[in-house]
Amino acid sequence: MKKENTCKSTTPPTRKRKRRHGRTLRAAVLLIICGAAFFFAEPIEAAAESMAESTAVFGEQEASNPDPFPAGSVLPEGLSAEELLGYFTISPITPGDAVYDRINQKSWQENPDIGLDELRYCKLLHYNFEGQIQVGELIVHQSIAEDVRSIFLELFAAGYQIQSMRLIDEYWTGDPEDSDTASVDANNSSAFCYRPATDGKKLSKHAYGKAIDINPQQNPYVSYASGFPRWYHENANAYIRRDTGLPHVITHEDTAFLVFSKYGFFWGGDWRVQKDYQHFQKE
Repeated sequence: MKKENTCKSTTPPTRKRKRRHGRTLRAAVLLIICGAAFFFAEPIEAAAESMAESTAVFGEQEASNPDPFPAGSVLPEGLSAEELLGYFTISPITPGDAVYDRINQKSWQENPDIGLDELRYCKLLHYNFEGQIQVGELIVHQSIAEDVRSIFLELFAAGYQIQSMRLIDEYWTGDPEDSDTASVDANNSSAFCYRPATDGKKLSKHAYGKAIDINPQQNPYVSYASGFPRWYHENANAYIRRDTGLPHVITHEDTAFLVFSKYGFFWGGDWRVQKDYQHFQKE
């Protein structure tokens, strides 16, 4: 049942601090992809676009990854641009590999709608709310995997902050819908989960790996069907109004909206009655 709340004035304890080494590493990534002359001649937005367009050369990699910094890790200072780019990967998922073992009988189960061979595991970098470089992960449909890698390269180049980006299986409760709730309560950004849509009438786009939720605490699901806003999560109380100027709120001017839109994703904040401000999907 949807719970009606009223907005409160409390603001989550986030900091907008960015570390100097983060800016240096981001610049190094731009240099390695775009070339030094281009980087200094063009604004960062143009450089990021060129960087994202270069990702086709990476191809797909094996899902197993022996690196010492798994998803959720904060990267140490001093990594090279090549090492940073090594975290933007796309991998198939096969029975018996490490990713399959994490998701089997949880977010993934045998079903008539989406095959395991249609999904891809993406490892990505993002800045967390402390301004640190953190390793993230998503599972998405193969048809949007390259777009997703390009999108997160651009967001990373722009210094865009995402609190957490882990597979929903890290919050598994035994039920896909309750697990989604637990993930949202932790302000975790996620993508694939074989589950119904919030209204319960059909499968969610997340069940096909074609939707991504970004910073759900600051960008909640809100229903206006009754004429008044109703939402599930009390940690979103301060974010129901979208004009407060609080950080990490997605609007039409936000970098996430602009970048996802450029790659053909639709924003749930533009839906008429049910507003899903965290949600980006692509057909």
